[in-house]
Amino acid sequence: MQTLTVAERVISQIFRDKRTIAMMFLAPLFVLFLLSSILGSSSDEVTIGTVDLPETFDEVLASKTATTTYPSYADGKQAMEDQHIEALITYRDDAPEILIEGGDVSKNAHAIQVIRETLTAIEMKQATTANAQLRETVNQLQQRLEQLTNQKLTVPPIASQSMMEPDIRFLYGDKDAELFDQIAPALMGFFIFLFVFIIAGVSFLRERSSGTLERTLATPLKRSSIVFGYFVGFFLFVTIQTVLIQLFIVNILNVTQQGNYFLLLFVNLLTASVALSLGLLLSSFARTEFQLIQFIPLAIVPQIFFSGLFDLTDAPTWVEVINRLMPLTYAADALQNIMIRGYGFREIWLDLVVLAGFMLVFVLLNMRALRKQRPV
Repeated sequence: MQTLTVAERVISQIFRDKRTIAMMFLAPLFVLFLLSSILGSSSDEVTIGTVDLPETFDEVLASKTATTTYPSYADGKQAMEDQHIEALITYRDDAPEILIEGGDVSKNAHAIQVIRETLTAIEMKQATTANAQLRETVNQLQQRLEQLTNQKLTVPPIASQSMMEPDIRFLYGDKDAELFDQIAPALMGFFIFLFVFIIAGVSFLRERSSGTLERTLATPLKRSSIVFGYFVGFFLFVTIQTVLIQLFIVNILNVTQQGNYFLLLFVNLLTASVALSLGLLLSSFARTEFQLIQFIPLAIVPQIFFSGLFDLTDAPTWVEVINRLMPLTYAADALQNIMIRGYGFREIWLDLVVLAGFMLVFVLLNMRALRKQRPV
């Protein structure tokens, strides 16, 4: 009952703050829409310049990407310096010479891939042509020998050198998946964590700076009732925010979602609960909103590096240790496994246990922090 009393007062106070409500509900949706639009508009298509290429090479390359022919190597290099092309190919001593622009890593990789595919296609075309010529020569020799010997000769067929088109299938996702589909689960977890932390921390700090918390501490209420009261009061708005973000990503932005929708929501709410308890805890050590914001580069921003957006396979041991201490590591792992791979509770239960452990630790530390202000 004491917890509900505190929660009711927190809820009514937040309802009176229209700016906080707008920040909580609209800001993350706007940022996600902006990110989706930016990432969806990017392209790794490249334009490759050519200088005096053999006709076959030029034809195959033009079938794979946009090409521009230049009269001289100097003209092609100048076009690259002007950022009109990503690669330049010419022939020297009967061998291709390739110059890569090098300013855009993703386009560099795509240009190299296109060139390699072109070289492979030319080799296969040359092998097919040579095979056809060999077959024709053998047929002529066979006919000549039959004329000389008056006997029917049987020559084993020459093995074909053509490569069959591979049957490519995907265990998860499909060939039309975009970059945003891959990183959306991690971004969803990060933005839920970030905005919940900010709103909870700032709102709780206002409770302290306005003297409301001190007056609450002066009552016979237990520390646990106060902490859980604030937690429940903020959790109502956190739930609405989390549901809106998930609906926006999955149903409005149409990001791939393979797993159970309600299990995904549960993980998001658990992630928000961790952020809420952390926000309440750190706000206890800040006197002003500016001091609270100073915790973001230390407690929040580093977590995006460990949210699955970057490959940490070859990371140093100390980075792996930090990775294991970040709540968003486990949240992003669970979210990606649900949305991309369609995993169920049995595959992600350990991530959920760890997240619940983080939340419990932060809540207990928050109770201990209140002891310094009012022993019970």
